[in-house]
Amino acid sequence: MSTEQRYAKAKPAEQAGLWGTAALALFKGIVGGLAGSKSLLADAFRTAAEFAAAFALLSGKQEGSKKTAAMLRTEALTKVFLAVFFLITSLEIGISAIRSIAEGVDKPPHWTTLAAILLSLLVREMFFSQKERGSSLYCSLAALVGAGGAMLGKAAALPALYYLDPAAAIVIAVIVMLSGYRTIAGFVRKDAKAEIQSEDTEILMQLIQRVEGVITVESIQAKEQGHYVVADIVISVNPRISVLEGHEIAKRTKQLLLTRFGHVTDVTIHVEPYDPGYPYKSNHDPNQEQMPTLLQ
Repeated sequence: MSTEQRYAKAKPAEQAGLWGTAALALFKGIVGGLAGSKSLLADAFRTAAEFAAAFALLSGKQEGSKKTAAMLRTEALTKVFLAVFFLITSLEIGISAIRSIAEGVDKPPHWTTLAAILLSLLVREMFFSQKERGSSLYCSLAALVGAGGAMLGKAAALPALYYLDPAAAIVIAVIVMLSGYRTIAGFVRKDAKAEIQSEDTEILMQLIQRVEGVITVESIQAKEQGHYVVADIVISVNPRISVLEGHEIAKRTKQLLLTRFGHVTDVTIHVEPYDPGYPYKSNHDPNQEQMPTLLQ
């Protein structure tokens, strides 16, 4: 089964999960607003953020293997924009909850808050996979503890427990902010790493091309390992020289790179014969026409 066929088969299930998440967010938002529960509103916002991220991911799959580097970068930037938006909004939710605590909470949320949270948890457990549930379970449990504790405070005549609802909203807001921060930090690290690798590759290529005996640099793969770089390089040399001479050219190239760049800790050089068409004459040695191709 091809990748396109597998995707076409899985697409309906992904779309069902996507719109199910959107419905849950809307349901929680409506109930949380009517019932006066800050924790359920925060959980609704977190579910909406989950929907937006899943929607962006599903939209990115539409093109399949036709994606270009520019499209991939646009998708990454879209995810970062969403992460920034939800980070700022969750911060506002947290500040609003803190303000409520500071001003005093005089009543718990309506009982429908607890019913909505339990129903949402039941739907999640029945229709969503473990991977799809993710951190949503912890946020819903925080809302359950917050709203349930506040209602328990009313039943037990303990007004101090009313504060559990906005406190749970703060916890959920922090979880969303941490998720947004990780997304942004991951993109920044990946982008910086790509720029460093591109810069290292260009510098290495310029230096290698000046090594006597190297005709072209076929490929360079520079990988970061911590604060250091490991390079895997393929060079082409005159096909009419001996294997020993090709080995010597590779050895000089490796020694030059290790000497010139302190952050390059290991270099692997692969030597291939250059084939521009026959006959070929290199400027390495003007007398190469008489050079034997085998050791005598």
